[in-house]
Amino acid sequence: MGDSFSALELRSASTIVADLQQGHLVQGIERLEALKNDVYAAIPDRRRRSRGITWVVQRISKLLLTVCEGESEAKEIALILYRRIERSDRLIGVPIFLMAAYGRGHFGEVIEFFEHVADAENWEVREFAAGGFRSLLRPNKAEALPWLKRTAMSKSPNVRRFVSEMLRPVAKGRWLIHEPKYSLSVLRLMFREAHPYPRTSVGNNLSDLSKHHPGLIFSIIDELAATGDQNSHWIAYRACRNLVKEYPERVMDALGIDEYHYKDRHFYREENRT
Repeated sequence: MGDSFSALELRSASTIVADLQQGHLVQGIERLEALKNDVYAAIPDRRRRSRGITWVVQRISKLLLTVCEGESEAKEIALILYRRIERSDRLIGVPIFLMAAYGRGHFGEVIEFFEHVADAENWEVREFAAGGFRSLLRPNKAEALPWLKRTAMSKSPNVRRFVSEMLRPVAKGRWLIHEPKYSLSVLRLMFREAHPYPRTSVGNNLSDLSKHHPGLIFSIIDELAATGDQNSHWIAYRACRNLVKEYPERVMDALGIDEYHYKDRHFYREENRT
């Protein structure tokens, strides 16, 4: 089930859009819930492990986008759903991904929406926000960069974490592997991050990049460790999760430590091994 849709799916999506446009909001959302269940039930057993709720809500958002008559209608439907669906309901991912699709061609119109969603109390809503925004970033990277830098300085740790998380070079963000200077120009603003939520994401981001640019990330680790700032050192330590497997001595030299621990992995200098 790629992006080709069955006649039944398309009819269901058309009915949902019609309900929402005519003000039959309860009925439309009930039909949306039924469509979600149908899409999930249609996933082949062999693909159940790789296709979860995120895949399902993305597919539904694509369905709605397909049956909407133009981008403006898609935006209207997204806003109706976002206002009516409970934040604890995983269906909330549908309007978020629908707004992301609209935002690929209308970046300036959606940034306030995503900044708001990124600060949601519900963690799944924040994950949907990062996933959706990641898909619209590349075609708008030049326009987005100044906004990302401003948003990286937000008062909200949720929003700061959003910036780092959707700049990770994974999924639709893999293009950042080839343009690391783009993400690093933003992440540098967070190299002294004190809050653990965004700070962890910054460290993870650098760790992801280290798989492809070990030399570049080692230079950043040296820079962070040399600041004497405890938050910078924490980020540097986290950034070494992958590097330490191949360069344990180099990592410990950079961090000024004699042993490195991460989950069930433990590394020691040769002279300290027992």
